[in-house]
Amino acid sequence: MSLVKKAIEEHKAAIAARAASKAAAAINTQVAREAFLSEFKMRVEAGVRPLLDAFASDLVASRHDAIVDDDLANPYKPYISVRFSPVAGVKLEDLASRESVFTLRAFAATRQVHHVSSYDQRSGEHGVTHEALGIESVNPSRVERGFEECLRAALKAWHA
Repeated sequence: MSLVKKAIEEHKAAIAARAASKAAAAINTQVAREAFLSEFKMRVEAGVRPLLDAFASDLVASRHDAIVDDDLANPYKPYISVRFSPVAGVKLEDLASRESVFTLRAFAATRQVHHVSSYDQRSGEHGVTHEALGIESVNPSRVERGFEECLRAALKAWHA
């Protein structure tokens, strides 16, 4: 084999090896993302949804409109949230700026779970907290603490 052919063949082999390595890494990344999303959904269904449903029921019993909402089928950023009115007797659809929301959103690309509380959406107010945590944060005690902080901040903001 000539020197030219040998160099070209080695170059082609190196390119093919790099492409195969990238393909394997992409498959491994996709598998890891799917495992993360599957675990998020399992944790939500097993422990978080019943808790948020109970919070929404308690709010409604206290004359605060509330609903649990989710998009767990989203392949990139599934979420579950509880939306509620911090003002007794006010329906969620009556005034969007009075709506408070506590959300858990999974980000497949970074394998993080964002805990977001939006408790005061009036113009000029900055009633939002945001934490990016790991999958272990999707547990009843952490969710309960986050929701309680959101609820207390919303009640305080709207009854100050």
